[in-house]
Amino acid sequence: MKAETSTNEQYLFTRPWLHVRQVILVCLFLLIFFLPPTVQASSLKLKNMVLDNQAGSIMARFGIELNADTQVEEALLDGIKLKLICKASLFEHKSMWMDSEVAGKTYSNKLYFDSLSKQFVLEKQGSEKTIKNKSLSILLREEWNSIILDLGPWSTLQRGERYNLRLKVQLDRTEVPAWLKNTLFFWSWDIIPAATYQLDFTY
Repeated sequence: MKAETSTNEQYLFTRPWLHVRQVILVCLFLLIFFLPPTVQASSLKLKNMVLDNQAGSIMARFGIELNADTQVEEALLDGIKLKLICKASLFEHKSMWMDSEVAGKTYSNKLYFDSLSKQFVLEKQGSEKTIKNKSLSILLREEWNSIILDLGPWSTLQRGERYNLRLKVQLDRTEVPAWLKNTLFFWSWDIIPAATYQLDFTY
């Protein structure tokens, strides 16, 4: 009798746990099955980078494309102000020493959402004029399609030498104080990862 009672008690205690496990597994399956698809992360893509001579100046020409702009659009709608920074550096390649920088230029513009006009706003560097559009995609496609940077006189290049143009593109927050960035240097303040490109050539 004692052995039978012990078996019944064990049965009563184990069966409910099996039932609970089954319910948990079913709930997990339903949760995974009905989860919305993952939103593709935004990224900056370079288009058509060209280096040429225009009226004796080294001109870097390129376009920037924002892929999957939902992430950036949501940040702007939340009141976050962003800044596009394009830093171009031209280096002379050295075989025995570190490459030396011969020219450089930085381009930037600001992005934010104007809640009064319900439009996205782009402020160009060195210009008081602002460009507005209700569609972020259209605004960026029109304004980032062609960016031109003057890297200085073409005469700085020497025949037969090897060079490389390095371009870093990032979309950063504007409201983060510099002292906080320096203090939390390990923290990324970018809405999306910065992108770096390189063009090698021999003059």
